[in-house]
Amino acid sequence: MSRPVPLTAQLMATLTLLAWGLAPGGVASGAPSRLRAALRDDLLSKADYERMERGYYEGLLDAGRSLGALDGGPRLRESALPRRGWTHLEAAPFEAGPLASVVADVREFVLKPNLSIEHQGARWSTNSLGMRDREYATAKPPRTFRIALVGDSIGAGWGVSDGQGFEPALERRLDARSRAAGGPAVEVLNFAVPGHGPGQRWDHFTRVGWAMGPDLVIFESTPADAGWDERRLRGLLPKGVGWDAPVYRDVLAASGARPGGDMAAYKRALRPYRAAFAAGVFRVAAADCRARGVPCVWVLVPRVGKAVDPAERRRLVAQARQAEFAAVADLSDAYDGIDPAALAIGPHDFHPNADGHARLARRLDEVLRQRPELCRAWAPAPALGADRP
Repeated sequence: MSRPVPLTAQLMATLTLLAWGLAPGGVASGAPSRLRAALRDDLLSKADYERMERGYYEGLLDAGRSLGALDGGPRLRESALPRRGWTHLEAAPFEAGPLASVVADVREFVLKPNLSIEHQGARWSTNSLGMRDREYATAKPPRTFRIALVGDSIGAGWGVSDGQGFEPALERRLDARSRAAGGPAVEVLNFAVPGHGPGQRWDHFTRVGWAMGPDLVIFESTPADAGWDERRLRGLLPKGVGWDAPVYRDVLAASGARPGGDMAAYKRALRPYRAAFAAGVFRVAAADCRARGVPCVWVLVPRVGKAVDPAERRRLVAQARQAEFAAVADLSDAYDGIDPAALAIGPHDFHPNADGHARLARRLDEVLRQRPELCRAWAPAPALGADRP
């Protein structure tokens, strides 16, 4: 078990106030979607399907040169769609589209600031810092407890309108409970960017997040994180991008990869280190937070109706524990017992709808109050289940 990070008096006092009340924990897994069934029919290997999935995430942000949606589902780039006989399916090239701008660093793209648009049936707004969130002062106001969310498309609330993601729902719950108990305001700042792999998420946060003075960091992860960074680097390294990124430096050195190669060469060099990249990112993120005295909670978030290899899931959780985050929480049970059709944004998409996000917020709220690493100094909390609806 990982060693807990010592907490500041402010953190312990604030989390004590947040410990009142309880939310329901159970929510849903489910059967594969018709899209995945179609992919199986096209005889894709597991590795090919995983690469297509990464292309799908990038296609989420792409507004141009894309095929029509499948039965009204999300639009996928032609290069991301399965074809018989493909044995080396690669991730689709990213195009910024209406939501994001390309940047010349390892992140590849970030959300545009000051957005207010409709995109694929959802209202999208961003603040002046390019966060899908309300406006916040950079300097933390007095009597305010700040939580930073580092994440991907689920964290950003892909497919649901402003205010319906689990991040704003969690903020409302924590802030209301803290204020009712006479505590500080609670802000949850959303630094999630759709399509970002684990290393890109952390690189983005270190560039823009620390200046906001967070008291607690939540690192959102999904089962898709296994191998995501390795695939992104295949395309970045030939461009000279990623070599100096702290989140990748150690694993790149171990792989023997050197500047001057092409995608095929980097695929051969990096593939054996597929799992090591995620582990390396987790170590860097946890160490960065420990160095600043800011606890970081790693949270594995499920995808609606998406089957997960149990061994892969266990490996991700083990890597997070070995990285020595302040707390590690597996929310894979968040959708248990619920029909995926009632929780997904569409029949071909494993992103949660507003109800799915509300369930994630309640489950994460519960986790923050249950972790022994965070609550050893708390006053006795209400019995579990006491206020479940």
